[in-house]
Amino acid sequence: MIPLSGLRKGFACAPLLASLTMLSGCITSNDAIFNTSTTPVRSGRYDVQYLVDGQWTNYGVGSLTLVGGKYNWTEDREAASLLDWNRSSLRATLVGIARDYFVIVVAADDLRGPVWIGHYVYGVARRSDKALLYDFPSCLDLLVSLGLSDPQIETIETHECLYSNKDTLTRALIAYAKRTTMRKRLSPSGR
Repeated sequence: MIPLSGLRKGFACAPLLASLTMLSGCITSNDAIFNTSTTPVRSGRYDVQYLVDGQWTNYGVGSLTLVGGKYNWTEDREAASLLDWNRSSLRATLVGIARDYFVIVVAADDLRGPVWIGHYVYGVARRSDKALLYDFPSCLDLLVSLGLSDPQIETIETHECLYSNKDTLTRALIAYAKRTTMRKRLSPSGR
C-alpha cells in the first residue's frame, strides 16, 4: 500500500512531468525565417551514422541531391533516420549561420508526424571534415541543454518552441550545437 504522503508527492510532480512532456516537441516557426541557402555538402552517396559507445556506426545509406538550392535526401531503406518524412525523399535547406554551422530548414508538410504549431521545423548541423554532424533538437532538449528560461524562448505553444526571429533562433541553435555532442552524421559513403 502506498502511504498518503507518497501520493501527495506524486500528484505534486504530475504537473511538472506533464509540462515537460508538452515541451518535447520541435523547434518551429510559422513563417520562413531564413531567405538564403548555402550548399556546403556535395551531392552523392552518404552513410547515415550514429555515435554508439564512442564509435560511428552505420545505420543506413542514401543519396543527397541538390535541386534549386534545396537538398533532397533519399534513403535506400524504409527506416527514416533523418526525420519521419512523408514522401519518397526529404527536402531540406541549409543556411550558413557561423563558420561550419548551419540551420537545417524542413517544411512541416514534408513530415509524417504531427507538428502542432508552425510551418517550418529546424535542426542544426556542423561540418566536420567531409562529414556533416546534425541534430533536430526538441524544445525540451534546447531548454535543458542551454539552461534557457521561458522568456528566452519567444513562444512555447502546445509541443513546439515557436520562433519568429532569425537572430534569436540562430543564437539558440549555435549555443545548443556548441554544448551538445551531436550523435548523428552524414559521411561520404564508401559503398
